[in-house]
Amino acid sequence: MKTMTIEELASWAFVHELPKGGGVDGLDNANSAWRMLEATSWGRINSFAELMTLVDGGRRDHENFFIEQGAPHDDALAVGEAVAGLARCEAIIPEGWAALADWPDTGGLAEAAVARVAERYRLRPFRQRAASLMSLVIGTAVLGKRPDWSAPVSKVRMVERGGRPAWFVEKAVTDVFGRRSLIEVDGLHPRSRRPVRGAYRKYELSDDPTGDILSRLDWQLWVAAMRYLEGNLALALVAHRFAPFDERMTPWLSHEGAGVRLLELAGAAKN
Repeated sequence: MKTMTIEELASWAFVHELPKGGGVDGLDNANSAWRMLEATSWGRINSFAELMTLVDGGRRDHENFFIEQGAPHDDALAVGEAVAGLARCEAIIPEGWAALADWPDTGGLAEAAVARVAERYRLRPFRQRAASLMSLVIGTAVLGKRPDWSAPVSKVRMVERGGRPAWFVEKAVTDVFGRRSLIEVDGLHPRSRRPVRGAYRKYELSDDPTGDILSRLDWQLWVAAMRYLEGNLALALVAHRFAPFDERMTPWLSHEGAGVRLLELAGAAKN
């Protein structure tokens, strides 16, 4: 038996085995082993010949099919099924997720940026999140490139307008329905250009960390997916066994912090 990490096994499956049947188009072709797994709704595949009767891609796909590619390895099909199973998994971001915990104190600016990213992720439709997770795993396996979790520290700076420190003040307003609320407006007097009573300054990060936070989220989603696949495949392989996959959720910290976890749903009814 060959010994591989789950990362290496996924790469072998999606680069060398699951593109079989897809000709020059590989995974993207409707006749590839991977697309056939999709067509069977993640069911167990007993033979590649059986698969080939399930999808009729038309004359162009037929001409693009290379029989000499042979049948995909059973272990590769098992990997494909396990990856397809990610479509049933909900990714849970922990409350108070500290994706930038290695940064120095930013007066709450980093924490607010992380909270915004986490909230936007939670608001995405379930199917979109699941499809994105599968794409992350497949893309990483095919390209052989892990998600980049680096996040250069941004400086805290005062918000400016026209090269000068900006001032803000809260103003009470009433809408057409008589509801009162506070809005933030310019805190400089329009004539004297001096701060009005109650005016305050605000601070911001010199660089928007959203992209770096999303990259760290991708890292944790990938690690969680690798652990999920490893657990589901441990007893399903016939010619491979696992070497330890010991990547941490928070390699940017000296200790293991809280990270994303995957929850497999009983059904796929969520949108």
